[in-house]
Amino acid sequence: MGILPFAVLRFAQGNWAVGVADTFIILGIATLTTYAWWSGQTKRACVAVVFVYTLGGLFVASQIGPPGIMWMYPVLLTNFLLVRRLLAMTASLFALAALPLTGALEHSMDVIAFLVTGGITCAFSFIFAYRTDTQRAQLEDLACHDPLTGTYNRRALERELRIALEGHRRYGTPCGLAILDIDHFKQINDRYGHEAGDSVLMDFARLIQRQIRAGDRFFRSGGEEFLLLVPGATREGLLVFCEKLRACVAEQLHCNGEAITVSIGAAMLETDTEAGPWLARADAALYRAKHAGRNRVEFAAAEPAPAATATG
Repeated sequence: MGILPFAVLRFAQGNWAVGVADTFIILGIATLTTYAWWSGQTKRACVAVVFVYTLGGLFVASQIGPPGIMWMYPVLLTNFLLVRRLLAMTASLFALAALPLTGALEHSMDVIAFLVTGGITCAFSFIFAYRTDTQRAQLEDLACHDPLTGTYNRRALERELRIALEGHRRYGTPCGLAILDIDHFKQINDRYGHEAGDSVLMDFARLIQRQIRAGDRFFRSGGEEFLLLVPGATREGLLVFCEKLRACVAEQLHCNGEAITVSIGAAMLETDTEAGPWLARADAALYRAKHAGRNRVEFAAAEPAPAATATG
């Protein structure tokens, strides 16, 4: 929208080279934006856009001189809004180095002034991009973690479940799921207050996190219920691991001198194509553990293999 009136003006003035260059930039941005909208390949489109308007801006500056240089400042700034900082800085430094070679600036002081002001623009754009990336990472971290225990939350759980299901569907990657529920947690709150209950939740989360592997994922799904994803686990391995966690909690977790225990329901990812049935089987196993006396591990029964059908 900003370049279009100038393209019309260049054609009206008979400056066909610059008019064609402006039209090329407009069509390039419009085409790549449409491509990004329909394909979802925004990163690839952004790199191409940077390439189009950087070269276009240099060509226009070489043709019309100082007025064209004004367009290089939004070019330098926009680079840092569209692509990663390293690539943006590379493209911007290329533009800074190439523009004096186009002959757009006749006097050495003008060249120095452009290099200094362009360099300052790049520096502040880089700082802005860095702070924006840092703040986005912090916000993503806050959005995916439980503020009390520091474990992943339900939002992160949904994402990891999708990853596990996709890995199993494509490559047959096994994955175990365990739901851990602290026994009689309501009584802890009633007897000792919510502050003591919060302390138990934090101590429980730290204890479990010390036991799990780097590739395991631990979530707080709500209240006193937690969920553990164990990629690569076998049925026997998951059962042994869950029993180890149960015993560890019973031995090491206390509140006002009273031992705290946990009930665990586990299930392997088998023929599930959605997270719901997988979670339901683990939850049913947890229900059995609760009704069998708590402080125990129950495993969901393996799903029967599909029956073979005779043909002919």
